[in-house]
Amino acid sequence: MRPSTEDPMLARARELALAALFCALGITVPILFHVVGLGRTFLPMHLPVLIGAIALRPRMAILVGVLTPWASMLLTGMPPLPMAVIMCVELAALAATVSLACAARMPAWLAVVLGIAVRVGVTWVITTALAGYLHLPPSGVGLASIAAGAPGIALQLAIAPAAAVALVRRRSQKGGAPA
Repeated sequence: MRPSTEDPMLARARELALAALFCALGITVPILFHVVGLGRTFLPMHLPVLIGAIALRPRMAILVGVLTPWASMLLTGMPPLPMAVIMCVELAALAATVSLACAARMPAWLAVVLGIAVRVGVTWVITTALAGYLHLPPSGVGLASIAAGAPGIALQLAIAPAAAVALVRRRSQKGGAPA
């Protein structure tokens, strides 16, 4: 959500409600994917956070990225520790990058590509650094975690920009604040 001429309190309330929606979707969408056995492959928690990062201001987007894995872990038990910590950091990095890029007027698809690249880099660094703690060999752990999520990355690249554009267009048509 970007600045507009509407009442600032109303704009903040709308942004908070939208952030809560993306956080809730970040809990429910993974449940649906895991029911059919596609959770780890398609990274379903990333999609709502990614779309939220396009629609929200950076601070709120980062908050969604940080809170979603924790809320999901507390409510559903997934992701388990230490994965919740890793996802908290990677989703915050993804949300920050995408939201800041959009705030700088970067096209949504390019912001998504940049955000995914940063998230992949953060994931590689974290999983490589924690390989010993996770009782895994350090060589290739980061790359293996990225390769395992490749279908999810493709899904994010296909869906997130289109969903964000549709959201922004719909809000503009209804007279809401432009994102």
